[in-house]
Amino acid sequence: MQLDLAKFADVAACRLWAAGEIDAAAGRARSRYLTTVPGQEATYTAKYAQAQAYISAGYPADASPYPWIAQESMRSGLTPPQAADRIKATGDAWANIIGPAIEGLRIGGKDALAALLTIPAVLAHARGVIANLDGT
Repeated sequence: MQLDLAKFADVAACRLWAAGEIDAAAGRARSRYLTTVPGQEATYTAKYAQAQAYISAGYPADASPYPWIAQESMRSGLTPPQAADRIKATGDAWANIIGPAIEGLRIGGKDALAALLTIPAVLAHARGVIANLDGT
């Protein structure tokens, strides 16, 4: 613990370090649920929007106007409705539960740093937030 205290010039430097560590922990938490390769975020967004549109259209028998659904169905062995439902369920969980929980911990953890006046308090807080994110 003493080494932690000595590595910071002042509490402001410690807060800056803690904010970065909290952001990194949020990134690790997200990567437990999302594939983190270039272009994947856009893929998830497009698939989710298209699944919602396909479902809203009443699960049309012709899925060709919904290429994300049609391709996933064809290549997974699922029917188009099954593929759309799976994509939507995954997207709903991310959009309504998992993503907001991670972001709430991240932002709340970082916002609280400003009120902490000592290096030990910042370190203890950061470790707690990181532990929560690591458990998400």
